[in-house]
Amino acid sequence: MRSVALSVVALILGIVIGYLAGMYTAPKAAPSQTAAPTAQATTVTTTTTVTVTQTAAPCRVSVEAIKKRGKLVVGTDATWPPWEWVMGDKIVGWDVDIAREIANALGVQLEIRDMRFAGLLEAVRNGDVDLALSAITWTTEREKVLEFSMPYYLESIVVVTKATRNDINKVEDLYGKTVGVQIGTTHEEWAAANLEKPGKASVRRYDKVYPYMVEVLRRGDVDAIILDRSIATALVRKFPDLKIAFELPGSAGYISVAMPKCAQDLKLAVDQVIENLMQTGRLDEIMQKNFELFLQS
Repeated sequence: MRSVALSVVALILGIVIGYLAGMYTAPKAAPSQTAAPTAQATTVTTTTTVTVTQTAAPCRVSVEAIKKRGKLVVGTDATWPPWEWVMGDKIVGWDVDIAREIANALGVQLEIRDMRFAGLLEAVRNGDVDLALSAITWTTEREKVLEFSMPYYLESIVVVTKATRNDINKVEDLYGKTVGVQIGTTHEEWAAANLEKPGKASVRRYDKVYPYMVEVLRRGDVDAIILDRSIATALVRKFPDLKIAFELPGSAGYISVAMPKCAQDLKLAVDQVIENLMQTGRLDEIMQKNFELFLQS
C-alpha cells in the first residue's frame, strides 16, 4: 500500500516537473498573424463607407419632395401645338393635360414653366424643374444624362413647305435651299449633320416654332422647315397655304417625359399614370380634344 502511494506521488511529481520544463524549453510563439489582416479589413471598410457617403447625395427631385412642396413643377416650350401652346393667358395642349394627370395622381398642384427648348433639358438635369413635357424625343445620348418615362407617342420628322411648291419632295431637293429648325431639337441635329456640315444647304435656327417659324416660312424667308409630323399635321390644317412635303427616312422616334437621372421613384409614378391613360383611352381623348382646340383657336 505504501509502495503504491509512493508510486502515485512519484508519477504526479513527474508530470509537474515535465510540464514546467516544457514551458521553459518550448520555442516562443510567433507574433499573431491575425492582427495585420484585421487592421487592413478595418481600413478597407472605412474607405468603402466614405465612398458610398460621397456618391449617395439625395436627389433634389423625388415624390417625397414634390408632395412636401405641394406642387409639381413642369417645364415646357409652349410653341408646339397641339402638344403645348399659349391660348389667351393659359398654356394648353396634350402635354399640359398629361402633366395635370400626373400632378393629380401625386395629390399636388401643377405649375407650368414656359422656357426655350434649348435650355429645357438642362433645367431638368439640374433639378430646376421636376419634369419636362414638351414632345421630347427619347435618344440614347439624352438618356445618358436624363431619365425617361415609358413612351406615350410614336413620332416621325417631316419637311414642311408652302403648298404651292412642287420642287421639294425628297432630301436631295433641300440641297441649295434654306431650311429652318428649332434650336436644341433632333431636327437641328439632323439638319446640321446632313445639310449644313456637308455644305449642301443653309440652316437657320429659331428659338420658337409657333408662330415664329411658321411665319418665316409663310413669308418666304426660308424654303422649308423641319417639324414633328403631329405638329405639322395641325399646322397645315390651320394654314392651308402650307403642306407636308415628305417624311425624313428613318426618323421615327418615341416621345417620353424627361426627368433627372436620380428620380427613380418619380419615374415609377409617371409610368403608372401614362399606362393608365393608354389603357383607359383617356390619352386618345386628350389628344383629340387639344387637336380640335388648336384648329379653333
